[in-house]
Amino acid sequence: MSDLVKFLSKILLACLLVILVGWATYIGVRYYHAEQVAYRWVSGLAAKQAQWEKKISAAGGNTLTGYAAPDTPITVAGLEGNFSGLTYDPLQKRLWAVLNKPATLVALSTDGELLATYPLKGISDVNGIAWVGGNRIAMVNGKRNRVVITEIPATPQTLDVTRSFSLILRFGESEDSNYGFDGLGYDLKRDRLYIAKEHSPRALYRVSGLNNLQSPESRGLRIENFSYWLDDVPFATDLSSVEVDSSSGRVFLLSEESQMIVQLDGDSGEGRGMLSLSPKGGKPMPRPEGIATDDMGNIYIVSEPNLFYRLRKP
Repeated sequence: MSDLVKFLSKILLACLLVILVGWATYIGVRYYHAEQVAYRWVSGLAAKQAQWEKKISAAGGNTLTGYAAPDTPITVAGLEGNFSGLTYDPLQKRLWAVLNKPATLVALSTDGELLATYPLKGISDVNGIAWVGGNRIAMVNGKRNRVVITEIPATPQTLDVTRSFSLILRFGESEDSNYGFDGLGYDLKRDRLYIAKEHSPRALYRVSGLNNLQSPESRGLRIENFSYWLDDVPFATDLSSVEVDSSSGRVFLLSEESQMIVQLDGDSGEGRGMLSLSPKGGKPMPRPEGIATDDMGNIYIVSEPNLFYRLRKP
C-alpha cells in the first residue's frame, strides 16, 4: 500500500510541476513577452541594440532620454473593437484614434477621455491613422493596402469614406495579406506621409506631394521606399505604428513585439533615439498599436484592447 501511495504522490507532484510550468510560461508570454526576450538574446539582437545605442550616444546622444515611465494606463470605457492607430490634431488639441472590427474613428482628449465616436462606412478594417492638416485625416486598410484621405464631420456621425480619395499601394504584396500596412505618420511641414508595414518583411515608405495634389503647381505624388533605414534597427522586430515630429522631421517607429520606440532622422534615416516601453520589474504594454506626439513633445500610445498611455517630455 505504501508503494502505491508513493507512486501516486510522485504522479501528483509531476502533474503539479507541469501545471506550474505551464502557468508560468503563459504568464511570461502573455504579460511579459518572455518569448521575445529569449529570442533577442539567442539571435544576438540584444547585442546589436547595445551597439546601436552606443552609436547614437557618440553621435550626439539619445534624444528620448529622460522621458518618464508611462503614466498608469487609462482604460477607455465604452468602446467596441480594439485600438489600432493614433494621431494628434494640433488645431483641436485632441487625439484621433481608430478601432478595428467594427471600424470606428474616435476622438480622445490628451487625458485619455473619450469625446466622440464616428462609425466608419466604406472601409472594413483600419490599421493606422494620421492627421494631415485642417479637419482631414488619412487612414490605412492594411489588408487592402489602401490609404484613404477624408474630412471629419463637424458633429459625431457615421463617416462614409466610400467616395473619398484613395491610394492603392501594393508593392508586390498580395491583396489579402494580413501583413500589409499597419501605421501612418504625417509631416505637415514637409508634406511627407510615412507608411509602415508591420513585418514579413518590415517596410517603410514615404509619399510626398499630398497637399498640393489638386493645385496647378502639383508635380504629382512621389513614392519612395526607405525600408533600408530599418537595416540598422533589426532589434525592432516589427512596426506597429509610425509617427513624425513635424518640428524636426524625426520619425518615430513603434515596435509592439520589442516593446520600444526607435527614432530616426527624417532626412538621412540615422538613429536619433530609443526608448524602452518595458520597465524593469514592470508589466509591458499588452499590445501597443498606435503612437502620437503633441506640440509639447509628449508621447501618447494606445494598446489593445482599450488602454491609453502618456509619456511626459522631460
